[in-house]
Amino acid sequence: MNLFWDVIVVGGGASGVAAAVSASEKNCKTLLIEQNSFLGGSATASLVTPMMKNGFETPQSSLTQGLYKEILNKLYQTGDSAIHENGNIGWFNPEIMKCALDDMCIDSGVSILFNTFVSDVKVKNDKIVSLKCINKSGEIFLKAKYFIDATGDADIANLAKIPCEIKDVQALSLRLNISNLDMDKFTNWMRKIDSNPDTTSICTTDNGQLLVTTAYTSENKDWKLKPYFEKGIKEGIITEEDAEYFQIFSIPGQPGTMSFNCPRIAMKNINPLNVEDTSKALVLGRQQIRRMANFCKKYFIGFEDAFISQIAPQLGVRSSRRIEGKYKLTEDDILSCKKFDSAIAKSNYPIDIHSKDSKKNELNFIDKRDYYEIPLETMLNNKIANLIVVGKAISSTFKAQASLRIQPNCWATGEAAGRYVADELIRHMF
Repeated sequence: MNLFWDVIVVGGGASGVAAAVSASEKNCKTLLIEQNSFLGGSATASLVTPMMKNGFETPQSSLTQGLYKEILNKLYQTGDSAIHENGNIGWFNPEIMKCALDDMCIDSGVSILFNTFVSDVKVKNDKIVSLKCINKSGEIFLKAKYFIDATGDADIANLAKIPCEIKDVQALSLRLNISNLDMDKFTNWMRKIDSNPDTTSICTTDNGQLLVTTAYTSENKDWKLKPYFEKGIKEGIITEEDAEYFQIFSIPGQPGTMSFNCPRIAMKNINPLNVEDTSKALVLGRQQIRRMANFCKKYFIGFEDAFISQIAPQLGVRSSRRIEGKYKLTEDDILSCKKFDSAIAKSNYPIDIHSKDSKKNELNFIDKRDYYEIPLETMLNNKIANLIVVGKAISSTFKAQASLRIQPNCWATGEAAGRYVADELIRHMF
């Protein structure tokens, strides 16, 4: 294989695919390295679907454009994405997303190395010279003019000794899909017990997709599912920890299947960068999943014949390392809807903190008519000139990251990074 590239992107999630495709489309010889056997990151390996809404009340008002909308439009043509009546265009089928991302990369000329880990970097004169990679073929050393860290955990930045922050982390989840629901029975039951569209939403889209979501948390609110969870805890079907947070969504292209944004992992001091912790979390999460599935089958109308059809192969990690960049985005920037001359992304997603302590959850909305911007300088650092960091690991405070971490923003920062390095390569040719 080629050992020298214009751009190497590490991490094939939303930000990594966007970075690789946008760089390749500007005639950069681009390699994308992914540790899994498929692309998508959180969207596919962690089953994080749908993407959270980033925009206003109509699909046309989406604050994220470009490759983000392109991939969803391709999925829409095959019935594997859908648009909610609230304007969220980001409902998608994670299994077919894997295929669509393959196509997007290959069509744009991106080369992909799957099942490959980066174990070290070589730095010389304040630049990364090469990556040391390991896979079934053995060790390989890959060189590039620019490197883009799309690992989500700032792994390459950390190896290059760029200062990073990880004082706090959000709760982790292990998601699952449950199939063979009787959706007519389930939706009719939900309509009877919960008419509040803020907690239970049921709509049919213009392409015939049934989009359903409902939720429950341990917070003291008027949750219509509360009596069922209380009964499940009392009868020992689930634990209080299992019932901390419950949220489910239907999946376009998978009739009779619901995606579970839960359970939260019942470990209070978990470090998402410690493999012993995450190994324990995976086991614990699968134990919680079996209890949750049994609970739903026993208490939810329409789930009587349902079964677990998929457990995410990867934990859902909401936060970990964040680089110390040329600019640090703050929660004040977000809540004040700050704008920047060097803006690379727009967002109005709230500060959404899933705390390890249920009493410290936060959901702080910004002005519903406005948005904040993410500047280019959050992706750049003061130590390594040819390394750009994208996605949820960009430079920000913990609370700011709780807003910018969503997939649409990852698509936007990645796409901007690919364009940036391509322009830098062209500039240095003359």
